Amino acid sequence: MMSLGLVFVLLCALASVTAAENTRRCPEGFLEHGSSCYWFSRIKGSFAEARSYCQFFGSHLARITSKDEDDFIRSKVNKTENGSPGYWLGGTDLMKEDTFMWEGGSPLSYDKWSPGQPDNNKNNPQTTENCLMLYKEYHYMWNDYPCVRKVNFICERRASTCCCKI
Repeated sequence: MMSLGLVFVLLCALASVTAAENTRRCPEGFLEHGSSCYWFSRIKGSFAEARSYCQFFGSHLARITSKDEDDFIRSKVNKTENGSPGYWLGGTDLMKEDTFMWEGGSPLSYDKWSPGQPDNNKNNPQTTENCLMLYKEYHYMWNDYPCVRKVNFICERRASTCCCKI
């Protein structure tokens, strides 16, 4: 009978061979940058629909936490020609008005708001803007936008790494 330790070593060896053959750390359709994988949707949805799509793919709406990450994402969306007015990111001020946080409750440690944003659409108080998006009209800088509007979105997940060391 094989010991548990030997089974672990064999599984790790198999994983390292598989990883050597396939060096992709992101699922098909996702782009790798740093320690994350990103999926840029070609479909549109409300903030809630976008969040559900991302969860289905084992990811979450993107959280931009550095200038490097922001530059990467903005360079990718600037290259698309799909006419989307913007892309949902995973930030809202739904918990506390005028305090944007990433879903899950972490604060924005980095931001790239367009000048004058977020403004909660102060010119039209009938329409509240509680969700964070990259807005094409503002050169894909950050903007608060009505959560019910349908725009493209960006999903993010951690890049996979092998857990075995032989």
